[in-house]
Amino acid sequence: MRHAKPLANRNKIDLADPSQIRILRRRLGISADDLQRVVAKVGNSIAAVCKEIEPQKTLQATEPAPVQIESPSPSKIGVAASAA
Repeated sequence: MRHAKPLANRNKIDLADPSQIRILRRRLGISADDLQRVVAKVGNSIAAVCKEIEPQKTLQATEPAPVQIESPSPSKIGVAASAA
């Protein structure tokens, strides 16, 4: 008799499946260690992991970039003073 192969649950993360880990790492933009930490924290639901990761990604994206202020050259200062 043939036994049916158990179907994978599409809503759960299987940390034993390397291809699933690779796909999720690329999709979420995190490392394998970070993925394991998040799964340990919130469980193996893909929706819960995505919900946990999104606020962290938006914080990283909204960090202000360093601003470079150029000092005006002396010729520009003289032109601005004479124009006033």
